[in-house]
Amino acid sequence: MSMKRTLLAAALIAPLAMLGATPAFADDPQPLPDNPNVVVGYENETEIFRAKATPPPMTMACRPGGATYRVSTYSNSHKAVGPTQSNHNGTSRTATSTYSATVSGTVSISWNVSGSLKVDRLIAGAEAATSVNLSASLTASLGNSIAVPTPPHKTTTATYGVWRKKTKGIYQVCGQSGQRRVTAWAPWHVGWYVKQR
Repeated sequence: MSMKRTLLAAALIAPLAMLGATPAFADDPQPLPDNPNVVVGYENETEIFRAKATPPPMTMACRPGGATYRVSTYSNSHKAVGPTQSNHNGTSRTATSTYSATVSGTVSISWNVSGSLKVDRLIAGAEAATSVNLSASLTASLGNSIAVPTPPHKTTTATYGVWRKKTKGIYQVCGQSGQRRVTAWAPWHVGWYVKQR
């Protein structure tokens, strides 16, 4: 973890501990208390993790006509649904900043290459690499809100949307020559991306 990220982590531990969940760093955004379907965390596309499961050799995992997605690295990525909201606390005491979803929207799995890929294979490969359950699409609905303690003279920003696992790996259709390097974004949880400065 970089010195800058370490300092940011230290600055945010106390206020986010008041949410009832430990602060979310690295590969572990946390569910909100009493709302397990909504997680709060810190986007870390620049913090890369190695796949948690070593994928089997392509020849062992493939059936003719099927496809495999062998993921090597992944990171967390937040896709906004609606605008970023912010609140500055100009007082000398900690204040609670409450944010509510203003729009709803659906975020679907996506990838960076042209043409159609087998979505179930992308999800299976991403789940094996990250050890979490992923979806083809998730809807961030109205009605979700989050209350964040904002320290004196600090600004808290919150963005509502969908947490995704961004994976990088090799996609191949069994029995066909050629491999494709694919980056895919698979929906993981509805949630908030929160930061303070």
